[in-house]
Amino acid sequence: MALDGGLTAIRFRITLNPPEGTYANPDIADLYQLKLQLEGYRVAVASNGMTGLQLARDLKPDVILLDVHVPVLDGLQLLAALRADEETRDILVVVCSEDDNPQLIQEAERLQAAAYLVKGRVLPSGLSQKIGEVLRHRGAFTADNRAAALQAS
Repeated sequence: MALDGGLTAIRFRITLNPPEGTYANPDIADLYQLKLQLEGYRVAVASNGMTGLQLARDLKPDVILLDVHVPVLDGLQLLAALRADEETRDILVVVCSEDDNPQLIQEAERLQAAAYLVKGRVLPSGLSQKIGEVLRHRGAFTADNRAAALQAS
């Protein structure tokens, strides 16, 4: 999307960063966030799914990076809410979670996630590369994504 003068709009990432002591590892999320910022992305952080939903409505990001295990509204509930809302249904979503449960991967695919990545198996540079691919191709959850996610489990 171009702004006046041919400038490129800033891309936002919403990273749901659960509090310490919950299932997800905030240190990995911090590394991913730092890498994206170094790549020139602007990152908005939500501490729970409800805040993430509000940020999505307010910011209309190009892509949302979310975890499955977050408080208040979990990642898949958030994805379902995004798809049900006319304002947010077309936002690309990349699920990035430590949980490699095949049922969660299938549910993310059903809810039209662009990809499902397993934290700890994806280096920050790999996450940045995948987000770039998703943004370039605006593709759906492909068989290659599914196979890679399932092989990683």
